[in-house]
Amino acid sequence: MELLLLLLAAHFIGDFYLQPSKWVECRNDNHIKSIGLWKHFLVHTLLNTAVFLISDLSFIQSIIAIGFISISHLLADYWKSYRKKNFTYFLVDQIIHILIINIIWAYLSGFTFEQVATFIGNFFTAKHMVIAISYVLVCKPASVIISLALKKHTDSLIKDNEAAKASTTVEVHEISDDKVTVTIVKKGAEIQSTDVSSNDKNQDVGLVSAGSWIGYIERCLAISFIFIGQFAGIGFLVATKTIFRFGDLTKNKDMKLTEYMMLGTLLSYAIAFFIGWNALQIYKAI
Repeated sequence: MELLLLLLAAHFIGDFYLQPSKWVECRNDNHIKSIGLWKHFLVHTLLNTAVFLISDLSFIQSIIAIGFISISHLLADYWKSYRKKNFTYFLVDQIIHILIINIIWAYLSGFTFEQVATFIGNFFTAKHMVIAISYVLVCKPASVIISLALKKHTDSLIKDNEAAKASTTVEVHEISDDKVTVTIVKKGAEIQSTDVSSNDKNQDVGLVSAGSWIGYIERCLAISFIFIGQFAGIGFLVATKTIFRFGDLTKNKDMKLTEYMMLGTLLSYAIAFFIGWNALQIYKAI
């Protein structure tokens, strides 16, 4: 186990602490001809060599293991250099590296296929499956339930928003590069004229899909606190969300929007409580 931990530590140090951004950019631009890629390969080779120098493996075993891990790392990074720079490919790349390290460690440690199968099988027990299914349920399925439950209110808010837009005319008059004049006219009468800095033009634009991800994370955290018996953590989540939402709700001064957001939040936590509590009871009963 010490060898596995050392190899993983060497991998993370080499990938995240000893790989400058310019090496990554060079790799993505020049691929196999990249100096940055080969420097990264050399760093990992040296780190892996240091690990095996302090191990009790034979010289031949160490050389083969170092070569296999370092060359596989080079090939994986070469493959990644042709892929888009996003989270999915980053995750795939890291899984490949870690999987190879685990395979090498299992082989050097003398694990048989039967032992590996037994080890993996221990993760797929009924109790573990209950926990895994709980996290699956509080993400996308819970979002679908909340969306359907609030559909009537969502449609009402959309209709009100469209009606407000139809009866309101916004005239934007550019004054300079960093300031504009916005004139709002409603039913033929001017009601407001303000100067707006260009830095504030997009300040109310939210992140794409951020709401869904916030919901996933808060519900996952909520059932995690239920599983470990830390209900105070759920209070912390509710307080945190309330603080960040308070400004938006105060600025909008819209009772319907406030009630809508409250319904969504309470329904989200209610689903998390229901799934988390029942999963916990099933876990204890198995």
